[in-house]
Amino acid sequence: MTMLVTVEQARDHLRIDAGSVDAGESDLTLKIHAASGAVLNFLKGANRFVQAEVNGIPAFDVDGNPIYTTNVLPEVQGATLLMLGYLFKDRDSDKDHEYEYGVLPRPVTALLSMLRKPTLA
Repeated sequence: MTMLVTVEQARDHLRIDAGSVDAGESDLTLKIHAASGAVLNFLKGANRFVQAEVNGIPAFDVDGNPIYTTNVLPEVQGATLLMLGYLFKDRDSDKDHEYEYGVLPRPVTALLSMLRKPTLA
C-alpha cells in the first residue's frame, strides 16, 4: 500500500513528539495508509508514479525491470495530512458531521479537485 506521507511528516503535522509515539506507531501508520487510500481513491488512482531517471535516461534494475519512484505533489501530501488529521481527531466517528458518508472533508477535496480525473457516471 502506498503511503503518500512519511511517519515523520505525519508526526509533525499532528504535533506528536517522536519519543511519545512508540506505543501508537502501528495506529499512526494504519491511519497514514487509510488517509493515503482515501486520497488515491478520490483521485481515481492517480498516484503519480514516474519511472526513475539517471542523467535523463530511464533507470532499470539488474534484471532489466524499470525502477519507479514516487513524486507526490505537495497538494496531494497536504490533502493526505488533512485527511490524517480528521482520522486522528475523530477516531470513532464524525461527531461534528464535517463530511458525509462517501465524501471526503471539504478542505481535502479543495486541494485535490483540480487534480482529479473527470469521469462520466
